[in-house]
Amino acid sequence: MLIGTEADAARAAAAPAMPLQIFVDHLEQERAASADGLRSWRSGEAMELATVGILGEAVAPRRTLGEALRVFSRGFPVLQSNSRVSFEVIDDEAHVSYRVLDPRIWPRRADTELTLGLIRGICARYGVPNGAIQDLCFEHRPDRDLRVLSHHLGRTPRFGQDENRIVFSARVLGNTLCAEPGGDAMTSSKRLDGALIELRRQTPVAQRVHELILSRMDRGMVNQSHVAAELGMSERSLRRALAAEGQPFHEILEECRRIHGFALLVRSDRLFGEIALLLGYSDQTAFSRAFSRWYGISPREIRKMGAEEVSVIR
Repeated sequence: MLIGTEADAARAAAAPAMPLQIFVDHLEQERAASADGLRSWRSGEAMELATVGILGEAVAPRRTLGEALRVFSRGFPVLQSNSRVSFEVIDDEAHVSYRVLDPRIWPRRADTELTLGLIRGICARYGVPNGAIQDLCFEHRPDRDLRVLSHHLGRTPRFGQDENRIVFSARVLGNTLCAEPGGDAMTSSKRLDGALIELRRQTPVAQRVHELILSRMDRGMVNQSHVAAELGMSERSLRRALAAEGQPFHEILEECRRIHGFALLVRSDRLFGEIALLLGYSDQTAFSRAFSRWYGISPREIRKMGAEEVSVIR
């Protein structure tokens, strides 16, 4: 998980990893108690890479911004569980997106502002001006005076979007460090690779499947063959591994549909038919039948609940 201050970093080094739900709740409480509308964002921008451990060590010596962002997105799982950072270049734009994969962890405004602020801070190390930012998106709805962040960035963010995302001109990806790089790139890369391998070894297959389904579900139907291929396994090996953990693929998929579908119903204005397709149902009727069985009320009634600011853990 991300560390907001040096004191937090020291506590994290001396204690077991904090569950993501508790960490996000802690940040949200601090944000609510502060009158500073930029508190979380500024904490991210000012964060020293040394405070984010092995990932920071691997990012710090990268010669160009493009290299740094690729390492950051690839290695993010060692920093924070059940989350995903993606980096891609689309035409002449660089997109860096961040998501907590578990829809039940909500709200998470402070966590998002902290993480995107950290990404903005990495860009600043390579001399990227605010003018290079072309778009800034948040999943959550605005709850404070937008003028503060808009003035700070020189751009008004968009809220209620499908993902948290910062977009800037791809031209700056070739920017080099404004200061001498610290550390050895090759050694830190090997350490990060080792940490990712160890994390994969320690993470139950069922958990990896759960996170992979949630990360891909918005792009359409996810099936067992796709998931097996993503994990570098055959379907047969995947079935055996899940059977050994007592969690068949269809049960994991159903759970992901349940929690992700609930979140889409209460946090978005998507049409029911669109949600059904995103969750992999053949039609809206099958989707409605499943949700009525799980929750005892119809998708339409779930949407009327409007539980946007309430965790969907049930």
